[in-house]
Amino acid sequence: MATIFAGYSQGLNHYEVDPAVAKMMRAVIPVDYEDRLRQMGALAGSEVLEVGQAVDRAGTVELRSHDIDGNLVDEAVISTEHHRLYERLRSMIATPETPAGFVGHFAEGYLLADPGFYCLITLSTQVATALRELHHTPKPLLDRLYHGPSWGATWFTEANAGSDLGATLTRATANNGEYLLDGGDKYFASGAGLADLAIAGARIEERPGVKGLGLFLVEKSRPDGTLNFRVLRLKDKLGTRGIPTGEVELAGTRATLLAGPGEGIHRILESLTLARVANSVASAGIARIAAMESTIRGSRRNAFGMPLAKHPLFARDLIEMRIEHLGIAALGLQMAKYFHELRTAPMPNSPDFLLLRFMSHITKVHTAQMAASITQRAMECFGGNGFIEEFPIARWHREALVLPIWEGTANVHALDASEAAARMKSFDSVTEELAGPVPAKLRPGYSKRLQLLLATLVEQPWERKVAVAEIGTLARASALYRFAEAEPALEALANLALNNEQPASAFRLDPALQFDL
Repeated sequence: MATIFAGYSQGLNHYEVDPAVAKMMRAVIPVDYEDRLRQMGALAGSEVLEVGQAVDRAGTVELRSHDIDGNLVDEAVISTEHHRLYERLRSMIATPETPAGFVGHFAEGYLLADPGFYCLITLSTQVATALRELHHTPKPLLDRLYHGPSWGATWFTEANAGSDLGATLTRATANNGEYLLDGGDKYFASGAGLADLAIAGARIEERPGVKGLGLFLVEKSRPDGTLNFRVLRLKDKLGTRGIPTGEVELAGTRATLLAGPGEGIHRILESLTLARVANSVASAGIARIAAMESTIRGSRRNAFGMPLAKHPLFARDLIEMRIEHLGIAALGLQMAKYFHELRTAPMPNSPDFLLLRFMSHITKVHTAQMAASITQRAMECFGGNGFIEEFPIARWHREALVLPIWEGTANVHALDASEAAARMKSFDSVTEELAGPVPAKLRPGYSKRLQLLLATLVEQPWERKVAVAEIGTLARASALYRFAEAEPALEALANLALNNEQPASAFRLDPALQFDL
């Protein structure tokens, strides 16, 4: 009997086959996490690929509005295998007590890679983090997330208020020690039909814009067992079918206040920062799969009398894809370290908080755009088989296309990065941080270039997205230089990013940077 074909990398341990990235992970995770990463690598190369391919081929998840007795339930119907995989991934939900902390979580997210599956884990981590830090939450409620059966969600987007949170229409009215939410449908509600603990934004005061927003906890069921919100429908998406996304109606919805006006928007942005780091490491993870699949393809497929990988143009493609993948893996893992170390910095204007916020925007845009590019090139490596849905390469490109959109488009991040930079008293702190690992002979030119780009970002609105892209390249080089302490061969890739050595087309990839396939 034929089984699901989920790619050449099916059956491989995705941690063990990539020694270079494994060294990067060991450099940023503060404890011995090797066994955990090997387990996730094995899962990523087996059940994650197989269930992901099956779920994608099955199409949009079905919404069941009523049970057999006629009770409203609004449940997403997923397969037994889908549910079982989610439960195996539940231990990824980050907790402050874990010695590896958020860095371990993001490293596992990189290995998991599948943005649909990782989305539910990220959402649940966002909810758990908010409950731990903003509310005297009873332990049984948190245990529902950490140990089951509950899942979390973050619902901020409305039909008229996507990145413009200040346009939020949902209203919160005080009612006997709690709040009732009304007047706004959450239009892109990931986890709808699965989640029963959500954090949502709603307007408490008439103050215009984001200053009147509060952050609330919403539970699926009221004390009498009736539904506290409705799932109106699930959306038919291009990808990320591992997570249902729907439209949620809040009408007379009971809610608990977590953060009031003024603080609310900052707590929402804090939660979004976590999601942007997750987006970044998932981008690098998808790039890994695309580069790995293409590398194996090059060794297996013959054309004109020899393997594709022996042809110079194809070999160049593989080298460039791998170089780009390693660059965004370094940047994503460095961003994970920033989040782990700086996330408790005072908001909104402390230097550490502004550095974290600024780098989250730069990293998210750079990693997401490169992932989409790498997966598109992987489709070319497979020719016609890269374009048909019978095989998984097309799916990975579809999955990658959401990454530049999730958690804000490049235009939105350029605006937010500009605001964060403008709040800095000077650009010295971010310049010192990024230039620090750059070799001494290159550091003055690097710093000058970065300072000019930061000024452009703040002062020239038409050039902001261009500045973000170029700062992303500098940040990637900085991360590679930093990780060169763990793997010296990475320094050459950092030099390539800064155009200080020969172009990638003439570069021969060091054996230490190759996949161990």
